[in-house]
Amino acid sequence: MTPRSAFRLALAAGILTLATLAVLVFRLTGPVSGPADGLPPASGALSSLTREDAQATAEAIVKLRLYDLDGQAQPFSQWQGKVLVVNFWASWCAPCVEEMPVFSRLHERYVGQGVQFVGIGVDEADKLRRFVAARPVGYPLLVAGGEPGLLPGVQLRGLPYTLVLGRTGRVESFRLGRLDEATLDPILRHLLAQ
Repeated sequence: MTPRSAFRLALAAGILTLATLAVLVFRLTGPVSGPADGLPPASGALSSLTREDAQATAEAIVKLRLYDLDGQAQPFSQWQGKVLVVNFWASWCAPCVEEMPVFSRLHERYVGQGVQFVGIGVDEADKLRRFVAARPVGYPLLVAGGEPGLLPGVQLRGLPYTLVLGRTGRVESFRLGRLDEATLDPILRHLLAQ
């Protein structure tokens, strides 16, 4: 390899690395959300993530049967008829970790009224178990494994990714990026009032 071609290769690799970092920073800091009609909107810029994408993911999720941290199979059908908050997360994802105490609080507040939170860890089971040992979570956590492709029909474009499904399984709200209590609580109250 000549010095000139080595320089070109290094330059191309550097540009590709910077572009990748820019996309990752945008995905982690620029939330994408979509409320249903009548629900309070979440802040953030919209991107290529559509309601149809979110609904397709929801339809794939309700057919899934994933394992919990104890190795027990958990079919999503057990939560049919409830308002379901499904959060895709990973132990290495800072925004994911930041929103988990909020989800635990809201789960505790609304579980008796028909709201179920479920976390799907896009990580290895051992890493998720170590995470929960250090930071307990108040709602069920399921293991998707380290590869998003292990979830057929699920379209993950970044983490955290949260879907709020109404009692009929329709996507009522979705968000790519960190979700806070001030945004999620009114959505849950609205769905419970229906």
